[in-house]
Amino acid sequence: MSIAFWREEYITGENVIDQQHQYLFKLINQLHHAMMEGHGKEVINNTLARLVEYTIKHFDAEEKFMIDYNYPDYAIHKEKHEMLKNDVITLQKELLEHQQFITAKVSRFLTDWLIHHIKGEDLKMIHYIKEKKIEIKQH
Repeated sequence: MSIAFWREEYITGENVIDQQHQYLFKLINQLHHAMMEGHGKEVINNTLARLVEYTIKHFDAEEKFMIDYNYPDYAIHKEKHEMLKNDVITLQKELLEHQQFITAKVSRFLTDWLIHHIKGEDLKMIHYIKEKKIEIKQH
């Protein structure tokens, strides 16, 4: 059972970013599946740990991309990444400490932040970078 569905409207046109976004969707769905199927705490914790780790890797890749193209809203975008990282890490700690898996809350939170971030911040950033690439080619 999936909760996060990749849609054409999320495509940025940057293959690396799109592949990473799709993998994040896959990890969210794996976590949701593990929780819904009542998998053991270890499986759920490992899946969540992979999601946290990959989220950080993805944000680092996006931030490098923004630096490479001198993205003017880099600081704002990075700050949002930091907030999301902190939220996901806090969620992970709460689940580990309390050993309670509130499946709907966890799954909805992860899906909402991913979709909101892609449709808002990431598409804005990619649009700027595409324009910058055109400028570079013209000079």
